[in-house]
Amino acid sequence: MAESHMSEVSSAVESGVGHAGGAGSANEEDADRRRTFIAICCLLILLILLLLLLSGFVFSSGSEEDDGAGKTDPAVYVNPGGNGPPSSGGSTTKATSAQTSPATPPTTTEDSWSYSQDYTQAIWTYLHYYLCPFWADKQGFRSHRRTYGIAFFPYMFCHYAMYCCYSLDDNMQLQPELPHVDLPPRDAVRRMANFKAENPYLKVWLVVRGDDSVFMKLLANANNEMATFQNNAIAWMKSNNYDAIRMWWLNAPDALNRSMALLYNETNDVFMPLNYTFGFLFPYDYYERAPYNTSKLAHRHAYHTIVMYHDYPRKITNRTKATTYAIRELKVYSQKLNETDRPTFCHLYPFAALTYKIDPAKCENSSVNSRFKPYTIHPLGYGPPGPLTKTAGMLSLPEACDMLDSTWNQTSIQADQANIYPNYHFACKGEDVIAFTDGDDVYYNLVALDQEYEEEVFGVMNPEYDDFPGVCTPPVGDNDSFPTVRNAFQIMYHG
Repeated sequence: MAESHMSEVSSAVESGVGHAGGAGSANEEDADRRRTFIAICCLLILLILLLLLLSGFVFSSGSEEDDGAGKTDPAVYVNPGGNGPPSSGGSTTKATSAQTSPATPPTTTEDSWSYSQDYTQAIWTYLHYYLCPFWADKQGFRSHRRTYGIAFFPYMFCHYAMYCCYSLDDNMQLQPELPHVDLPPRDAVRRMANFKAENPYLKVWLVVRGDDSVFMKLLANANNEMATFQNNAIAWMKSNNYDAIRMWWLNAPDALNRSMALLYNETNDVFMPLNYTFGFLFPYDYYERAPYNTSKLAHRHAYHTIVMYHDYPRKITNRTKATTYAIRELKVYSQKLNETDRPTFCHLYPFAALTYKIDPAKCENSSVNSRFKPYTIHPLGYGPPGPLTKTAGMLSLPEACDMLDSTWNQTSIQADQANIYPNYHFACKGEDVIAFTDGDDVYYNLVALDQEYEEEVFGVMNPEYDDFPGVCTPPVGDNDSFPTVRNAFQIMYHG
Protein backbone atom coordinates (compact mmCIF):
# COMPACT_ATOMS: atom_id res chain seq x y z
CA MET A 1 0.00 0.00 0.00
CA ALA A 2 2.77 2.38 0.99
CA GLU A 3 4.81 1.29 -1.94
CA SER A 4 1.89 1.95 -4.23
CA HIS A 5 1.47 5.43 -2.76
CA MET A 6 5.15 6.21 -3.19
CA SER A 7 4.99 5.08 -6.78
CA GLU A 8 2.10 7.44 -7.45
CA VAL A 9 3.96 10.32 -5.82
CA SER A 10 7.06 9.55 -7.84
CA SER A 11 5.04 9.49 -11.03
CA ALA A 12 3.44 12.81 -10.16
CA VAL A 13 6.79 14.41 -9.46
CA GLU A 14 8.22 13.16 -12.73
CA SER A 15 5.15 14.41 -14.54
CA GLY A 16 5.54 17.84 -12.92
CA VAL A 17 9.17 17.98 -13.78
CA GLY A 18 8.32 17.11 -17.38
CA HIS A 19 5.79 19.92 -17.58
CA ALA A 20 8.23 22.40 -16.06
CA GLY A 21 10.89 21.42 -18.54
CA GLY A 22 8.49 21.99 -21.44
CA ALA A 23 7.56 25.45 -20.14
CA GLY A 24 11.18 26.42 -19.73
CA SER A 25 11.94 25.40 -23.28
CA ALA A 26 9.08 27.58 -24.59
CA ASN A 27 10.30 30.57 -22.60
CA GLU A 28 13.76 30.18 -24.06
CA GLU A 29 12.33 30.16 -27.60
CA ASP A 30 10.36 33.36 -26.88
CA ALA A 31 13.47 35.02 -25.51
CA ASP A 32 15.41 34.04 -28.60
CA ARG A 33 12.73 35.54 -30.82
CA ARG A 34 12.75 38.76 -28.79
CA ARG A 35 16.52 38.99 -29.01
CA THR A 36 16.38 38.42 -32.77
CA PHE A 37 13.70 41.10 -33.18
CA ILE A 38 15.68 43.59 -31.10
CA ALA A 39 18.82 42.87 -33.09
CA ILE A 40 16.98 43.45 -36.38
CA CYS A 41 15.55 46.74 -35.08
CA CYS A 42 18.97 47.88 -33.99
CA LEU A 43 20.40 47.05 -37.38
CA LEU A 44 17.62 48.98 -39.09
CA ILE A 45 18.21 51.97 -36.83
CA LEU A 46 21.93 51.84 -37.54
CA LEU A 47 21.24 51.60 -41.27
CA ILE A 48 18.93 54.63 -41.12
CA LEU A 49 21.52 56.61 -39.16
CA LEU A 50 24.18 55.64 -41.66
CA LEU A 51 22.00 56.79 -44.55
CA LEU A 52 21.30 60.09 -42.80
CA LEU A 53 24.99 60.64 -42.18
CA LEU A 54 25.83 59.90 -45.79
CA SER A 55 23.10 62.20 -47.11
CA GLY A 56 24.25 64.96 -44.77
CA PHE A 57 27.76 64.62 -46.10
CA VAL A 58 26.53 64.87 -49.67
CA PHE A 59 24.48 67.98 -48.91
CA SER A 60 27.34 69.66 -47.10
CA SER A 61 29.72 68.88 -49.93
CA GLY A 62 27.27 70.27 -52.45
CA SER A 63 26.90 73.45 -50.43
CA GLU A 64 30.65 73.90 -50.28
CA GLU A 65 30.85 73.46 -54.03
CA ASP A 66 28.02 75.94 -54.56
CA ASP A 67 29.65 78.42 -52.23
CA GLY A 68 32.89 78.09 -54.11
CA ALA A 69 31.17 78.53 -57.45
CA GLY A 70 29.36 81.61 -56.23
CA LYS A 71 32.51 83.39 -55.04
CA THR A 72 33.97 86.05 -57.25
CA ASP A 73 37.39 87.50 -57.53
CA PRO A 74 37.67 90.16 -54.79
CA ALA A 75 39.48 92.36 -57.29
CA VAL A 76 36.31 92.52 -59.37
CA TYR A 77 33.58 94.74 -57.99
CA VAL A 78 30.17 93.11 -58.28
CA ASN A 79 27.25 95.50 -58.39
CA PRO A 80 24.09 93.44 -58.78
CA GLY A 81 21.84 96.32 -57.80
CA GLY A 82 22.98 98.54 -60.63
CA ASN A 83 23.18 101.64 -58.47
CA GLY A 84 26.39 103.22 -59.68
CA PRO A 85 30.04 102.88 -58.63
CA PRO A 86 31.23 101.40 -55.31
CA SER A 87 30.31 103.43 -52.25
CA SER A 88 33.93 103.34 -51.14
CA GLY A 89 34.85 105.46 -54.10
CA GLY A 90 36.96 102.70 -55.62
CA SER A 91 37.05 102.29 -59.35
CA THR A 92 34.91 99.70 -61.02
CA THR A 93 36.76 97.18 -63.13
CA LYS A 94 35.14 95.13 -65.84
CA ALA A 95 35.39 91.40 -65.45
CA THR A 96 37.69 89.83 -67.99
CA SER A 97 36.40 87.50 -70.65
CA ALA A 98 38.12 84.61 -68.87
CA GLN A 99 36.15 85.34 -65.72
CA THR A 100 32.83 85.75 -67.46
CA SER A 101 32.88 83.28 -70.34
CA PRO A 102 29.50 81.57 -70.19
CA ALA A 103 28.76 77.95 -70.68
CA THR A 104 26.56 76.84 -73.55
CA PRO A 105 22.94 77.35 -72.51
CA PRO A 106 20.65 74.34 -72.34
CA THR A 107 17.80 73.80 -74.74
CA THR A 108 14.98 76.30 -74.47
CA THR A 109 11.65 75.00 -73.23
CA GLU A 110 8.26 76.62 -73.62
CA ASP A 111 7.94 77.81 -70.02
CA SER A 112 11.45 78.81 -69.10
CA TRP A 113 14.94 79.48 -70.32
CA SER A 114 17.16 77.83 -67.74
CA TYR A 115 20.81 78.70 -67.39
CA SER A 116 23.67 76.88 -65.78
CA GLN A 117 25.27 78.26 -62.66
CA ASP A 118 28.23 79.49 -64.70
CA TYR A 119 25.86 81.37 -66.98
CA THR A 120 24.10 83.00 -64.06
CA GLN A 121 27.33 83.85 -62.29
CA ALA A 122 28.60 85.57 -65.43
CA ILE A 123 25.83 88.10 -65.15
CA TRP A 124 26.56 89.04 -61.55
CA THR A 125 30.28 89.48 -62.21
CA TYR A 126 29.69 91.89 -65.06
CA LEU A 127 29.79 95.46 -63.89
CA HIS A 128 27.78 98.11 -65.66
CA TYR A 129 25.55 96.35 -68.16
CA TYR A 130 22.11 95.58 -66.83
CA LEU A 131 19.85 94.21 -69.51
CA CYS A 132 16.42 95.84 -69.61
CA PRO A 133 13.95 93.89 -71.69
CA PHE A 134 11.02 96.01 -72.75
CA TRP A 135 8.14 93.61 -73.18
CA ALA A 136 5.52 95.12 -75.42
CA ASP A 137 2.06 93.80 -76.06
CA LYS A 138 3.00 91.84 -79.17
CA GLN A 139 4.73 88.93 -77.43
CA GLY A 140 3.46 85.51 -78.39
CA PHE A 141 2.60 86.07 -82.05
CA ARG A 142 -0.06 83.71 -83.30
CA SER A 143 2.06 81.51 -85.48
CA HIS A 144 2.89 77.91 -86.20
CA ARG A 145 6.25 78.77 -84.64
CA ARG A 146 6.62 80.10 -81.15
CA THR A 147 8.48 83.39 -81.19
CA TYR A 148 10.64 84.89 -78.48
CA GLY A 149 7.71 85.56 -76.16
CA ILE A 150 7.42 85.96 -72.44
CA ALA A 151 7.79 82.21 -71.96
CA PHE A 152 11.45 82.67 -72.91
CA PHE A 153 12.10 85.67 -70.71
CA PRO A 154 15.75 85.39 -69.55
CA TYR A 155 14.97 86.54 -66.03
CA MET A 156 18.27 85.42 -64.50
CA PHE A 157 20.08 87.86 -66.80
CA CYS A 158 18.16 90.95 -65.88
CA HIS A 159 18.16 93.66 -63.29
CA TYR A 160 15.29 95.59 -64.83
CA ALA A 161 12.34 94.52 -66.92
CA MET A 162 9.43 96.53 -68.26
CA TYR A 163 6.00 95.33 -69.24
CA CYS A 164 4.02 97.33 -71.77
CA CYS A 165 1.42 98.38 -71.52
CA TYR A 166 -1.37 99.55 -69.25
CA SER A 167 -3.34 102.73 -69.90
CA LEU A 168 -4.32 105.58 -67.63
CA ASP A 169 -8.03 106.27 -67.92
CA ASP A 170 -9.93 109.49 -67.25
CA ASN A 171 -10.39 108.52 -63.58
CA MET A 172 -6.63 108.04 -63.12
CA GLN A 173 -7.03 104.26 -62.91
CA LEU A 174 -4.57 101.80 -64.49
CA GLN A 175 -6.31 99.61 -67.05
CA PRO A 176 -4.83 96.72 -69.10
CA GLU A 177 -4.73 97.39 -72.80
CA LEU A 178 -6.50 94.98 -75.08
CA PRO A 179 -3.65 93.00 -76.65
CA HIS A 180 -3.38 91.08 -79.87
CA VAL A 181 -1.42 88.35 -78.15
CA ASP A 182 -1.76 84.82 -76.84
CA LEU A 183 -1.14 85.72 -73.21
CA PRO A 184 -3.73 87.98 -71.48
CA PRO A 185 -2.27 91.14 -69.90
CA ARG A 186 -3.01 90.16 -66.31
CA ASP A 187 -1.34 86.78 -66.80
CA ALA A 188 1.71 88.44 -68.34
CA VAL A 189 1.91 90.92 -65.45
CA ARG A 190 1.72 88.12 -62.90
CA ARG A 191 4.21 85.98 -64.75
CA MET A 192 6.85 88.69 -64.91
CA ALA A 193 6.43 89.49 -61.22
CA ASN A 194 6.88 85.81 -60.36
CA PHE A 195 10.36 85.86 -61.89
CA LYS A 196 11.47 87.99 -58.95
CA ALA A 197 11.23 84.94 -56.70
CA GLU A 198 14.16 83.39 -58.57
CA ASN A 199 16.14 86.56 -59.26
CA PRO A 200 16.28 88.76 -56.14
CA TYR A 201 17.92 91.59 -58.10
CA LEU A 202 15.14 91.89 -60.68
CA LYS A 203 13.04 95.06 -60.63
CA VAL A 204 9.87 95.02 -62.69
CA TRP A 205 8.41 98.21 -64.15
CA LEU A 206 5.00 98.85 -65.64
CA VAL A 207 4.77 101.15 -68.65
CA VAL A 208 1.64 103.30 -68.60
CA ARG A 209 0.32 105.01 -71.71
CA GLY A 210 -2.67 107.25 -72.17
CA ASP A 211 -4.43 109.80 -74.32
CA ASP A 212 -3.02 113.30 -74.46
CA SER A 213 -6.18 114.61 -72.78
CA VAL A 214 -5.68 112.28 -69.79
CA PHE A 215 -2.08 113.37 -69.28
CA MET A 216 -3.08 117.02 -69.62
CA LYS A 217 -5.73 116.49 -66.97
CA LEU A 218 -3.18 114.84 -64.69
CA LEU A 219 -0.73 117.72 -65.03
CA ALA A 220 -3.44 120.35 -64.56
CA ASN A 221 -4.34 118.70 -61.23
CA ALA A 222 -7.53 120.73 -60.95
CA ASN A 223 -9.32 118.10 -58.84
CA ASN A 224 -6.32 116.55 -57.13
CA GLU A 225 -5.77 114.08 -59.99
CA MET A 226 -2.10 113.76 -59.11
CA ALA A 227 -2.82 112.32 -55.66
CA THR A 228 -5.49 110.04 -57.13
CA PHE A 229 -3.02 108.69 -59.67
CA GLN A 230 -0.34 108.18 -57.02
CA ASN A 231 -2.69 106.26 -54.71
CA ASN A 232 -4.01 104.09 -57.54
CA ALA A 233 -0.50 103.37 -58.82
CA ILE A 234 0.75 102.38 -55.36
CA ALA A 235 -2.23 100.08 -54.85
CA TRP A 236 -1.59 98.46 -58.23
CA MET A 237 2.13 97.91 -57.56
CA LYS A 238 1.44 96.44 -54.12
CA SER A 239 -1.13 94.00 -55.44
CA ASN A 240 1.00 92.94 -58.43
CA ASN A 241 4.48 92.98 -56.82
CA TYR A 242 5.89 95.60 -59.20
CA ASP A 243 8.56 98.16 -58.39
CA ALA A 244 8.03 101.16 -60.64
CA ILE A 245 5.80 103.06 -63.03
CA ARG A 246 7.12 104.50 -66.29
CA MET A 247 4.81 106.96 -68.03
CA TRP A 248 5.05 106.87 -71.81
CA TRP A 249 3.85 110.08 -73.42
CA LEU A 250 4.82 110.20 -77.08
CA ASN A 251 3.37 113.66 -77.70
CA ALA A 252 4.57 115.46 -74.59
CA PRO A 253 4.57 119.22 -75.37
CA ASP A 254 7.78 121.10 -74.71
CA ALA A 255 5.79 123.81 -72.91
CA LEU A 256 4.92 121.37 -70.11
CA ASN A 257 8.51 120.67 -69.08
CA ARG A 258 8.11 122.32 -65.69
CA SER A 259 4.74 120.66 -65.01
CA MET A 260 6.21 117.26 -65.81
CA ALA A 261 9.19 117.91 -63.57
CA LEU A 262 6.73 118.78 -60.79
CA LEU A 263 4.81 115.54 -61.37
CA TYR A 264 8.07 113.60 -61.34
CA ASN A 265 9.35 115.10 -58.11
CA GLU A 266 6.08 115.01 -56.18
CA THR A 267 5.29 111.46 -57.26
CA ASN A 268 8.72 110.22 -56.21
CA ASP A 269 8.28 111.99 -52.87
CA VAL A 270 5.34 109.62 -52.37
CA PHE A 271 6.80 106.54 -54.08
CA MET A 272 10.36 106.38 -52.83
CA PRO A 273 9.64 105.97 -49.09
CA LEU A 274 7.73 102.84 -50.15
CA ASN A 275 10.64 101.64 -52.35
CA TYR A 276 8.82 102.46 -55.58
CA THR A 277 10.01 104.80 -58.32
CA PHE A 278 8.33 106.89 -60.98
CA GLY A 279 9.81 108.06 -64.25
CA PHE A 280 9.09 108.94 -67.85
CA LEU A 281 9.62 107.09 -71.08
CA PHE A 282 10.11 109.52 -73.97
CA PRO A 283 11.17 109.44 -77.58
CA TYR A 284 14.65 110.81 -78.09
CA ASP A 285 13.58 113.96 -79.89
CA TYR A 286 11.73 115.20 -76.79
CA TYR A 287 15.05 115.51 -74.98
CA GLU A 288 16.67 116.94 -78.06
CA ARG A 289 14.04 119.68 -78.19
CA ALA A 290 13.72 120.21 -74.45
CA PRO A 291 17.07 119.78 -72.70
CA TYR A 292 15.68 121.58 -69.64
CA ASN A 293 14.49 118.28 -68.21
CA THR A 294 17.81 116.47 -68.32
CA SER A 295 18.85 117.79 -64.93
CA LYS A 296 15.42 118.38 -63.42
CA LEU A 297 14.31 114.82 -64.12
CA ALA A 298 17.52 112.93 -63.42
CA HIS A 299 18.77 113.80 -59.96
CA ARG A 300 16.74 111.12 -58.18
CA HIS A 301 18.28 108.29 -60.22
CA ALA A 302 14.87 106.84 -61.03
CA TYR A 303 16.09 105.68 -64.44
CA HIS A 304 14.20 107.59 -67.04
CA THR A 305 14.02 105.82 -70.35
CA ILE A 306 14.78 107.32 -73.73
CA VAL A 307 13.36 105.24 -76.55
CA MET A 308 16.01 104.98 -79.26
CA TYR A 309 15.14 103.69 -82.70
CA HIS A 310 17.36 102.74 -85.59
CA ASP A 311 18.62 105.04 -88.29
CA TYR A 312 16.79 103.11 -91.00
CA PRO A 313 14.61 105.44 -93.08
CA ARG A 314 14.05 109.12 -92.83
CA LYS A 315 10.92 110.37 -91.13
CA ILE A 316 7.63 109.10 -92.50
CA THR A 317 4.76 111.47 -91.58
CA ASN A 318 4.86 111.84 -87.80
CA ARG A 319 5.51 108.27 -86.80
CA THR A 320 8.23 108.08 -84.17
CA LYS A 321 9.34 104.56 -85.02
CA ALA A 322 10.55 105.71 -88.43
CA THR A 323 12.32 108.84 -87.26
CA THR A 324 16.06 109.06 -87.80
CA TYR A 325 17.94 108.34 -84.57
CA ALA A 326 21.64 107.77 -85.21
CA ILE A 327 24.59 107.13 -82.97
CA ARG A 328 25.73 110.61 -83.98
CA GLU A 329 22.63 112.02 -82.26
CA LEU A 330 23.33 109.92 -79.19
CA LYS A 331 26.72 111.57 -78.94
CA VAL A 332 25.16 115.02 -79.18
CA TYR A 333 22.70 114.13 -76.46
CA SER A 334 25.44 112.73 -74.25
CA GLN A 335 27.15 116.11 -74.21
CA LYS A 336 24.04 117.66 -72.67
CA LEU A 337 24.26 115.49 -69.58
CA ASN A 338 26.75 115.97 -66.81
CA GLU A 339 28.42 113.07 -65.07
CA THR A 340 25.79 113.03 -62.32
CA ASP A 341 22.89 112.75 -64.73
CA ARG A 342 24.31 110.29 -67.23
CA PRO A 343 23.92 107.05 -65.27
CA THR A 344 20.18 107.61 -64.89
CA PHE A 345 19.09 106.90 -68.43
CA CYS A 346 18.32 103.57 -70.03
CA HIS A 347 18.47 103.39 -73.83
CA LEU A 348 16.35 100.67 -75.35
CA TYR A 349 17.47 98.94 -78.51
CA PRO A 350 14.99 97.45 -80.99
CA PHE A 351 14.99 94.07 -82.65
CA ALA A 352 12.47 94.69 -85.38
CA ALA A 353 12.72 95.06 -89.11
CA LEU A 354 11.19 98.19 -90.62
CA THR A 355 9.48 98.18 -93.99
CA TYR A 356 8.61 101.04 -96.30
CA LYS A 357 8.10 102.03 -99.92
CA ILE A 358 10.61 103.84 -102.13
CA ASP A 359 11.04 104.82 -105.75
CA PRO A 360 11.95 101.53 -107.55
CA ALA A 361 14.76 103.34 -109.37
CA LYS A 362 16.47 103.89 -106.03
CA CYS A 363 16.53 100.15 -105.43
CA GLU A 364 18.02 99.49 -108.87
CA ASN A 365 20.75 102.08 -108.36
CA SER A 366 21.79 100.54 -105.06
CA SER A 367 23.24 97.51 -106.83
CA VAL A 368 25.59 99.51 -109.05
CA ASN A 369 26.43 102.54 -106.94
CA SER A 370 28.99 101.66 -104.29
CA ARG A 371 28.39 105.01 -102.59
CA PHE A 372 24.71 104.31 -102.19
CA LYS A 373 23.45 105.15 -98.69
CA PRO A 374 19.96 103.86 -97.92
CA TYR A 375 19.46 106.30 -95.07
CA THR A 376 19.49 109.17 -97.56
CA ILE A 377 16.39 107.83 -99.31
CA HIS A 378 13.17 109.54 -98.41
CA PRO A 379 10.52 106.80 -98.10
CA LEU A 380 7.15 107.09 -99.75
CA GLY A 381 5.18 105.23 -97.09
CA TYR A 382 5.09 102.12 -94.94
CA GLY A 383 5.33 98.58 -96.15
CA PRO A 384 2.40 96.17 -95.74
CA PRO A 385 1.86 94.40 -92.40
CA GLY A 386 3.46 91.02 -91.89
CA PRO A 387 1.47 87.82 -91.27
CA LEU A 388 2.60 87.61 -87.63
CA THR A 389 2.91 91.18 -86.39
CA LYS A 390 0.04 92.53 -88.48
CA THR A 391 1.57 96.01 -88.14
CA ALA A 392 2.19 98.22 -91.18
CA GLY A 393 5.81 99.29 -91.47
CA MET A 394 7.21 96.69 -89.09
CA LEU A 395 8.20 93.04 -89.22
CA SER A 396 9.45 90.60 -86.65
CA LEU A 397 12.69 88.88 -87.54
CA PRO A 398 10.91 85.57 -88.21
CA GLU A 399 8.88 87.38 -90.87
CA ALA A 400 11.97 88.98 -92.38
CA CYS A 401 13.64 85.58 -92.23
CA ASP A 402 10.84 84.10 -94.32
CA MET A 403 10.65 86.94 -96.84
CA LEU A 404 14.27 87.67 -97.71
CA ASP A 405 15.90 85.52 -100.33
CA SER A 406 18.26 85.93 -103.28
CA THR A 407 15.69 87.94 -105.24
CA TRP A 408 16.18 90.90 -102.90
CA ASN A 409 18.90 93.44 -103.60
CA GLN A 410 20.81 93.60 -100.31
CA THR A 411 23.26 96.14 -98.99
CA SER A 412 25.19 95.96 -95.73
CA ILE A 413 25.66 99.39 -94.17
CA GLN A 414 28.81 99.55 -92.08
CA ALA A 415 29.45 102.20 -89.50
CA ASP A 416 32.29 104.54 -90.37
CA GLN A 417 35.19 105.27 -88.04
CA ALA A 418 33.28 108.08 -86.36
CA ASN A 419 30.26 105.80 -85.81
CA ILE A 420 28.05 108.41 -87.44
CA TYR A 421 25.61 105.72 -88.53
CA PRO A 422 25.06 102.29 -87.00
CA ASN A 423 25.57 98.99 -88.74
CA TYR A 424 22.48 97.55 -90.34
CA HIS A 425 21.24 95.76 -93.44
CA PHE A 426 19.11 97.17 -96.21
CA ALA A 427 17.23 94.99 -98.69
CA CYS A 428 14.97 96.19 -101.49
CA LYS A 429 12.99 94.63 -104.29
CA GLY A 430 11.14 97.03 -106.57
CA GLU A 431 9.48 99.58 -104.29
CA ASP A 432 9.62 97.41 -101.15
CA VAL A 433 12.35 97.90 -98.56
CA ILE A 434 13.25 95.91 -95.45
CA ALA A 435 15.82 97.38 -93.07
CA PHE A 436 17.03 95.05 -90.33
CA THR A 437 19.97 94.18 -88.11
CA ASP A 438 21.57 90.79 -87.95
CA GLY A 439 23.44 89.41 -84.96
CA ASP A 440 26.75 91.01 -85.93
CA ASP A 441 25.10 94.40 -86.43
CA VAL A 442 23.63 94.26 -82.94
CA TYR A 443 26.93 93.32 -81.39
CA TYR A 444 29.00 96.04 -83.05
CA ASN A 445 26.39 98.73 -82.54
CA LEU A 446 26.22 98.04 -78.82
CA VAL A 447 30.01 98.02 -78.63
CA ALA A 448 30.03 101.46 -80.29
CA LEU A 449 27.42 102.73 -77.84
CA ASP A 450 29.34 101.30 -74.92
CA GLN A 451 32.40 103.32 -75.90
CA GLU A 452 30.32 106.49 -75.68
CA TYR A 453 28.23 105.65 -72.60
CA GLU A 454 30.52 103.95 -70.16
CA GLU A 455 28.12 104.44 -67.26
CA GLU A 456 24.80 104.02 -69.05
CA VAL A 457 22.25 101.30 -68.53
CA PHE A 458 21.31 99.69 -71.82
CA GLY A 459 18.33 97.55 -72.61
CA VAL A 460 16.61 95.50 -75.24
CA MET A 461 13.40 96.71 -76.77
CA ASN A 462 10.83 94.19 -78.01
CA PRO A 463 12.91 91.00 -77.68
CA GLU A 464 9.81 89.17 -78.87
CA TYR A 465 10.71 90.46 -82.33
CA ASP A 466 13.85 88.35 -82.31
CA ASP A 467 14.16 85.00 -84.02
CA PHE A 468 11.91 82.10 -83.13
CA PRO A 469 13.41 79.17 -81.15
CA GLY A 470 14.59 77.43 -84.27
CA VAL A 471 17.02 78.16 -87.05
CA CYS A 472 17.01 81.39 -89.01
CA THR A 473 19.14 81.17 -92.12
CA PRO A 474 21.19 84.02 -93.62
CA PRO A 475 20.88 86.84 -94.45
CA VAL A 476 18.84 87.57 -91.33
CA GLY A 477 20.11 84.79 -89.11
CA ASP A 478 23.28 82.77 -88.84
CA ASN A 479 21.88 79.24 -89.01
CA ASP A 480 21.32 79.33 -85.28
CA SER A 481 18.54 80.38 -82.92
CA PHE A 482 18.06 83.81 -81.32
CA PRO A 483 20.83 85.50 -83.36
CA THR A 484 20.32 89.07 -82.17
CA VAL A 485 19.53 88.49 -78.51
CA ARG A 486 22.46 86.10 -78.20
CA ASN A 487 24.83 88.71 -79.55
CA ALA A 488 23.43 91.32 -77.19
CA PHE A 489 24.05 88.94 -74.30
CA GLN A 490 27.59 88.39 -75.53
CA ILE A 491 28.33 92.04 -74.78
CA MET A 492 27.53 91.36 -71.16
CA TYR A 493 30.09 88.59 -70.89
CA HIS A 494 33.02 90.13 -72.64
CA GLY A 495 32.45 93.84 -72.22
